[in-house]
Amino acid sequence: MKKITTLLIVFTSFVSYSQNLDSLINMSAFTAESELQKQLNQATHVASGKALSTRETPGILSVITSEEIQNAGSRDLIDVLRQVPGFDVLQDNQFALGIGIRGSWGNEGKVLVMMDGHYLNELLYQTVLLGNHFPVDAIERIEIIRGPGSAIYGGSAEYGVINIITKASSGLNGVQVYGTGGFHSNAVGRTNAGIMAAQHGGKVEWDLSLFKGNGIVSDNKNYQDLYSKYAVQNLAKTTLADPMNINVGLKAGNFSFRSMYDQFKTTDPFSFSYSKNFFSDVRYDLKVNSKLTVTPSFRYYNQVPWSFGSKNPYDISLKARAERMWGQVETNYDVNRKINLHLGVLYFTDRGTDLLEDGLFKGSNTLKLNNVALFAQGLFKHRLVNATVGFRYERNNRYGSAFVPRIALTRKIENFHFKLLYSRAFRAPSILNISEALTGSIKPEKTDAFEMELGYQFTPEMLLSLNAFSLSTKNIIIYGSSGEGDTFDEWYENYKKSGSYGLEVVYSLRKSRWSANLSYSYSQASKKNTVDRYEVPQTSKQYLGFARNKITLNTNFKLTDALTLNPTFIYASKRYAYNAVDNNGDPVVNELDPYLLANLFLNYRNLFIDGLTVGVGSYDVFNQHPAIPQAYNGDYAPLPGRSREYVVKASYQINFKK
Repeated sequence: MKKITTLLIVFTSFVSYSQNLDSLINMSAFTAESELQKQLNQATHVASGKALSTRETPGILSVITSEEIQNAGSRDLIDVLRQVPGFDVLQDNQFALGIGIRGSWGNEGKVLVMMDGHYLNELLYQTVLLGNHFPVDAIERIEIIRGPGSAIYGGSAEYGVINIITKASSGLNGVQVYGTGGFHSNAVGRTNAGIMAAQHGGKVEWDLSLFKGNGIVSDNKNYQDLYSKYAVQNLAKTTLADPMNINVGLKAGNFSFRSMYDQFKTTDPFSFSYSKNFFSDVRYDLKVNSKLTVTPSFRYYNQVPWSFGSKNPYDISLKARAERMWGQVETNYDVNRKINLHLGVLYFTDRGTDLLEDGLFKGSNTLKLNNVALFAQGLFKHRLVNATVGFRYERNNRYGSAFVPRIALTRKIENFHFKLLYSRAFRAPSILNISEALTGSIKPEKTDAFEMELGYQFTPEMLLSLNAFSLSTKNIIIYGSSGEGDTFDEWYENYKKSGSYGLEVVYSLRKSRWSANLSYSYSQASKKNTVDRYEVPQTSKQYLGFARNKITLNTNFKLTDALTLNPTFIYASKRYAYNAVDNNGDPVVNELDPYLLANLFLNYRNLFIDGLTVGVGSYDVFNQHPAIPQAYNGDYAPLPGRSREYVVKASYQINFKK
């Protein structure tokens, strides 16, 4: 932590030397708004009830636009997240891929993922599966909070929030079709296609999106399970990653409705897992006057997530329905131009039903949770600093209560900005966390997060920002298992403590014909960690599966008005994984080499006709295929990474006449 503090002091001194506070206050802002400034000044609600620019919002924020996704030729959400400071992708069970953030495993309920307002974390375990899952070509914008969001979003946003906004739900006025093909030397990696149609701006607005795909988890031909119990497997023939998504929205005046169906099937060589999840949301924005808006809303989720079983012989061992009924009323009140209040109260009930009728929930076929929550936040603007103060209180009939306050001090002074943030966050135990508690009961996790960001815009095209963080989590909920076959048992229990600390640096440069975004991430494991499943025998400074250092470089060159070239590079330092067994048959941790992922993508817009975009590229140009290790000691060998993949993309858009 001393090194991080020293870096912050050096950075602050450098900015002060470049331009002291008095000169900043008296200096006129840049008059011509550059492309970088347009993005920095774009308002977002994701970290606050009040729309604020990215430099003033009370959170450490990353925003990825549809143009950046298209330029890079991103194949799926993994490609997008790997470019974000602090984010990584690791393996869970059954080759399922999940989110790691700031050096810690975040797949089960620690990172909230939303799409057009729907919470995508499933209700049994609170996971979100990545891979060839979500339609990245349908995305207009992704807003990412690299830090806690529990005070606003509740018990699934302990470490971060990913807010996905689709084109159809926002800016599209017309029809767009798109498709992606990914090809390895000896296997088809993926074939995905989708169509979107939307009309916005009238009295009645509507949108419809359809997405379907087929893919594999890896094309490796020589996969050996950790204990060498089975024959070597060809993953191109024995794994699947098949998505489907249907998204419908309707808005008439202040009334809005959205419904979504999401399906995903993934397999390893020996077992399968599939999810079928339905989401719906209806709300009404009651504008009492120009200052006060009251929004009642109702949500209903019906899911069958993580249906699991063996492939040969076919046998399904888990199939359960999870339902949520959610009612909420929130208000947003502009007291004056310097004070905003955001208040809300909600109630929801979760119900789990064992569809196999095997007594999944402590011998019963059903389990019900009731939850009530109250949240409040105030934004107070002053010439010296903007202060955001808030809290959330939740009480659940199964695991008790949680109170999480937050306070944020932010300020943009001409070209300099700073953020000082403190949040207490929590992770609420899910249906199966509660049902499979080792001791019969389980507590919610609680995290104290301290964050600080300093940034300076040197020119209209150039920005440098540096942030440091410290995360300390108590009562961390950990999955455990033992035995196999008829003797297999699994459970959840609270460990005393875990966490991490580190820093992230982002340098952005945007010229008229080219741009570059360079980032560096550093994280270190907490010295007080008590979770042995995360530990690495060789070092106490990092957790299993995670690199301490990550560097990304995303560049774009405008060769002509229609043709762009986008090289990207991702470097990760050494990692550790269970990838062998000793003479006693016990798993052994070994070091994984650092890797450099290089990707190259070429885009041609308005090819032959207006609205037609075609792109070709290569992912993992150097064919390093870095392995994806399991984030804990869970008896899975690292998933072999994909080999070099040649990607072809095409999209065509027709706009409606106004």
